[in-house]
Amino acid sequence: MLIVAIGLISLIPSSNISFEQEEEEGEEATTIPTLGDSNLNIELVANGINSPTTMAFLGLDDILVLEKDKGTVQRIVNGEILEEPILDINVNAEDERGLLGIAVSKNTSTGETFVFLYYTEAEGTEEGGEPIANRLYRYELVDDKLVNPKLLLDLPYLPGPAHNGGVITIGPDNNVYVAVGELTPTDYAEGDYKFLSQNYEDGKEPDGRGGILRVTQDGQIVDGKGILGDEHPLDMYYAYGIRNSFGLDFDPLTGRLWDTENGPRWGDELNLVEPGFNSGWAKVLGTWTVNEMINEEGNREINKGEPSSSVPAGLINFNGKGKYSPPELIWDKTIGPTAIAFLDSDKMGTQYKNDMFVGTVKDRLLHFKLEEPNRTGLVLNGTLSDKVADTIEDIEDVTFAEGFGIITDVKVGPDGYLYIVSGARSLDGKIYRILPAASVE
Repeated sequence: MLIVAIGLISLIPSSNISFEQEEEEGEEATTIPTLGDSNLNIELVANGINSPTTMAFLGLDDILVLEKDKGTVQRIVNGEILEEPILDINVNAEDERGLLGIAVSKNTSTGETFVFLYYTEAEGTEEGGEPIANRLYRYELVDDKLVNPKLLLDLPYLPGPAHNGGVITIGPDNNVYVAVGELTPTDYAEGDYKFLSQNYEDGKEPDGRGGILRVTQDGQIVDGKGILGDEHPLDMYYAYGIRNSFGLDFDPLTGRLWDTENGPRWGDELNLVEPGFNSGWAKVLGTWTVNEMINEEGNREINKGEPSSSVPAGLINFNGKGKYSPPELIWDKTIGPTAIAFLDSDKMGTQYKNDMFVGTVKDRLLHFKLEEPNRTGLVLNGTLSDKVADTIEDIEDVTFAEGFGIITDVKVGPDGYLYIVSGARSLDGKIYRILPAASVE
C-alpha cells in the first residue's frame, strides 16, 4: 500500500519539452507523491524551478539545477533559490534542445571545482536564438559564479530538434561521460540521420551522435586511444547504437556503467553498458527488430517488428571491437525511463544500499536489486522474470514511489539520501528528498 507523503504538485504545460512518451497521456496530472515504504517519507526541498532538467551537488544543502528553456543555472542553498542565477546561457530550447546536462568534479588537492554543462548553444536573440551546436563545456566555480568556460566537445545538432540526450556523469575513472541521441526531427521527417554509429550499413562515419561519449576532464581522448577505433570522433565513443538516453550511472560496487534508453511507443530499455557496447538501434529495440520505411508523406516511419532471440543481422561492429548485448529490462508499452541512480548509502535503510533507482516520464520511481555476486543483471521475479514489462501492472512490484509527474533527475545527495527532480513541463518544477520518516522536520 502506498503511503501519502507530501502535498499536491501543480504542473503547468509547456510546448517546449517534447517526450514522445507524453503524447499518449497528454499533460501531466496533478498528483500527490506517495511511497510504498511507511518507514520513509518525502520532503519538498525546493520549488519554483522553470522546466528543470538535471541537478548536481556542490555540498550539503547546496544544489545546482538547470532550467532547460531559460538556459539558467540556479543555485539552491538551504532550500532557497538565490536571487540571481550563477550562469545564464544563450540556448535554443526547441523541443528537446536546451540546457540539458550537468556534473560537478572537485579536486581536493587543488581546491578547484569544475562544473560540466551540456547544452544546445545558440546565437542571436530571436525566439531563443539560432542553434549552432550541442556542446560540452567545463566551467570553474569561482566566487559563486561559473567562469572560464572551456569547450570540450563540439557536437552536431541537426537535423533535430529531438533526441539530443545530454545527461552527464563523472565515472570512477574521473573521466566525463555524456549521452547523445540520434538528433532527429520530432516527427521523424526524412533527414540526414543514417550513421554507422546507428547500425546503418550504408551510413556515414560517426560524428558524435547516437552513443555515449567519454573524454578526460580536459576534453582529451582517454589514454590517447579509442575503444572502437582511433579515428576521430570514433575514438570518443564508449558505446553506440543508442536512440536517446536520459540516464547514466555507475554501480558503486563494480564500477560498471548502466543506462536508460527511450523507445517510441515500445522498446524502452535498461542496459548494462560495457566498453564498446552496441545497443542495437536502429536495427533492434528492446527485444524487437525495427521495421523502418519512408511513408507517403515523406516521413521516416518506425514500426515494431518480430521478437528476436538472437543477435540481429547487419549490426555494425567496427572490426569486431563493438559488441551487442540485449537489455536487462524492456518495456513493451513505453514508460519513458529517465534518470538512473545507485544509492551508495545506507541512510534510507541497509536494505536499499547500492540498489538502483530509475525515474520515469510516466510518474513512477522504480527500485531494482542487482543479482549477486556479479551484479550484471537485475533481480526480476514473477511477470518480469522474462525481462519484459508487457503492461504497467508488471512493474507494480518494482514501483518504489509515484505521483511525482515527469521525473527528470534522480541523484544521491552528500547526506546519503535520494533526491528527485520533477516538473519538465512546469513553471513550478520541484526537488524532493526521500529520507527516513523520523528525519522529516
